[in-house]
Amino acid sequence: MPQDEVDPPPAEVPAEEVPLDPRSIARASLAAGRNRSLWWTMSGIVVSVGVAFLTDAVVGSYVLALLLVASAVVRAVTPAPGPVAVSVRSKPLDVAVLATGALALAVLASVLPPA
Repeated sequence: MPQDEVDPPPAEVPAEEVPLDPRSIARASLAAGRNRSLWWTMSGIVVSVGVAFLTDAVVGSYVLALLLVASAVVRAVTPAPGPVAVSVRSKPLDVAVLATGALALAVLASVLPPA
């Protein structure tokens, strides 16, 4: 290629418009076991289930609601793209869904009859 026919540098393409590569998706799913946010989230769920079995469902539900609040705070304060376990859509939507879920779970736990 002659020197005067150099291709111009590619323009910045937003991440939403980049075509998906199935191989990179497969590699990312295989690397999920090394992702700490998935382990922290799963550990929190296991702890809340364990607390529910050891004490009662009300306390276990509050622990799960606390996990949702912590996930909402982490998603709100970390820069993009954020932790894999709690980054699904846009940051405001993720935070709203996690906070609403925590509030709903806490309200439902408060109306549960004690064991």
